Amino acid sequence: MLAVGLNLSSSRLSIVELLKSRNGFTIANMAREEIPPDCMVKGEVQDAQILSNSLKEVWRKNKISDRKVFIGIANQKVIAKEIRIPVINDDEIKNSIQYQISDFIPIPRNNILYDYYVVEKGEDHSRIMLVGAMKSMINDVVSSFKKAGLLAQAIDLNCFALYRTVNYIKGIEKDKDVKNKHTAFCVANLGVEISIIEMIQDYNLKYPRFTSTSIGSFTNEISKETKKDDKYCGEVLSKFDFKSLLLKKNEPEKKKKETGDSFIKPEEKESKNSGKDKVKDEPDSDKVKEIIKSTTDRFIGEIKLSVEHFLQENPKSSVGKIILTGEYIRNIDKYIEQEIEYKVEMLNINDYFPLKNIKIAAGYSEDGGYMLDPVAIGMALRGLNQ
Repeated sequence: MLAVGLNLSSSRLSIVELLKSRNGFTIANMAREEIPPDCMVKGEVQDAQILSNSLKEVWRKNKISDRKVFIGIANQKVIAKEIRIPVINDDEIKNSIQYQISDFIPIPRNNILYDYYVVEKGEDHSRIMLVGAMKSMINDVVSSFKKAGLLAQAIDLNCFALYRTVNYIKGIEKDKDVKNKHTAFCVANLGVEISIIEMIQDYNLKYPRFTSTSIGSFTNEISKETKKDDKYCGEVLSKFDFKSLLLKKNEPEKKKKETGDSFIKPEEKESKNSGKDKVKDEPDSDKVKEIIKSTTDRFIGEIKLSVEHFLQENPKSSVGKIILTGEYIRNIDKYIEQEIEYKVEMLNINDYFPLKNIKIAAGYSEDGGYMLDPVAIGMALRGLNQ
């Protein structure tokens, strides 16, 4: 069996052809292609014709065999929320949501598409994960793919696709993973234009949300400082290494703040003094470094808010770790762990979905961070009924 998953949340299309066999899953093909920025803005279609033409070219260039696509989306016109309703019968749940949908999701009734699944049924209530989107936005996506000769098999929220991928991987590790059923973990996916932060407890999704703090936030802020274009700013970010922001452990916090760079590890200080700092040759490198730091701190703040909200709603639970995935900046996981009280695990999806002979063709590099998009993978998994 073969399924194509696609992440449609930015001007960079991430596509995966996932093959299922008796031995598990293998990546049959993949693509990461930039499309004209004026056709997609923060996950919303701006020009269906340009997107359609781009999709045709991506399919042709990368020789993607299947024309049936499972699409992951994320933008401000899609809402996911967990609700609690005082009914447990399936028909009553359906009728209750249909009747109260305008109370749950602030989208006009005549322009909403919604879906839901039951998270848990109690003695006198049900917890429901409810998703609503503007009908016009979904129609634009379907129309774009149809014009490209592609069939949208399903459209799903990126947060669910991310959960599906992480849940599959953690299922493989179940025996050695969290054993306390009250222990949860946070998943943070750093996206190109929209990031995802969500909690997972007992292999159930909790409190997913989107944030605009993303790779785009870094490049936009660097561009304001350097007056350079996005390509240049992207290169600056790709060269950056968070080693320069890591503090030496086992030193008093006050002393760390007072002495700053004097507490950089010896090997890092040597790298810095030898002129090999990744951003040293960039104009106003200290300012650029501060921009990258402050943007990351904002992302860390978003993670903390999600964790705190989860703990407030689930006071008997604890959070074991932060799982980080998505776009990669060197050693960002170590910096986040330094600034937050939880262990940070960098999830390299390549370890779980063999690439075989497509690594070189896809521009794979061992130190380049993640290459496989967890959202595209998650949508392909949906296509394979996982």
